Amino acid sequence: MDKPFIFCHMETSTDGKIMGKYLWRPSTSEAPDSFSTIMNGPDAKYQYQAMINGRTTIDDNFTFYAKPELDENAPEVPAGDYLADGVSLGQFVIAVDGHGKLAWQDNVSEYNGVKSHIVEVLTEAASNSYKDFLRKKGISYLICGKDSVDLPLLCDKIKNVLHVDSAMLGGGGVINWSFVQAGLVDELSLVMAPAADGSTETQTLFMAKPGITTDQPVLFKPLEVKIMPDDAVWIRYKVGKKVDFDFDSDPEFKETMEMIRAHR
Repeated sequence: MDKPFIFCHMETSTDGKIMGKYLWRPSTSEAPDSFSTIMNGPDAKYQYQAMINGRTTIDDNFTFYAKPELDENAPEVPAGDYLADGVSLGQFVIAVDGHGKLAWQDNVSEYNGVKSHIVEVLTEAASNSYKDFLRKKGISYLICGKDSVDLPLLCDKIKNVLHVDSAMLGGGGVINWSFVQAGLVDELSLVMAPAADGSTETQTLFMAKPGITTDQPVLFKPLEVKIMPDDAVWIRYKVGKKVDFDFDSDPEFKETMEMIRAHR
């Protein structure tokens, strides 16, 4: 399979959350924010041409849960992918939005001072009116899958249609885990903040979703551990393979889980 180098770069609390009150902690250092300096700026540790995000992460940070204004009577758009004028900008925000729900206001997004061309990832289930909406905005889209996003096909198109050699996967937890479970992530870049909030209701770094992924464990090999100037801990991991073990048919595992459930 042809694909770009993909690294997952995320900040978590010490209890593994990627959202929550800990993000609003008072600054404990005059040093620059580790999460941002690792991904951007003169001392960036990675060079990449695309940032991949799930729909919820995009809504949280860019489109803020607005509803797109659709023309239900729009003429039928041509089949297949659409590359808008300006797609050669060379830097992309890739939004995995299978059925087409995000209400973009422009075809270029700016994050941490970096301007990027927006590319929507749709499935064949996305409506004609939504594709018409994107075309009118000058927003490119890739069709990847029938009803759910085909991640290997998406990675192939990122490499061969957008000509991206390195991409950052930046959440949320479901899409992170989906890429890891599919064996598509090469490295995990984890910035652990010196804070926790104990919440049981916010997203974690990786989250399985019924019908999409399972909770089959994946192994990681540490490559580098560094205490950063702002007191965060940065850990680079090589992403390994899923554990080859059938937990559901193992009687000892099932007995242990039943005991845990009984004592909750």
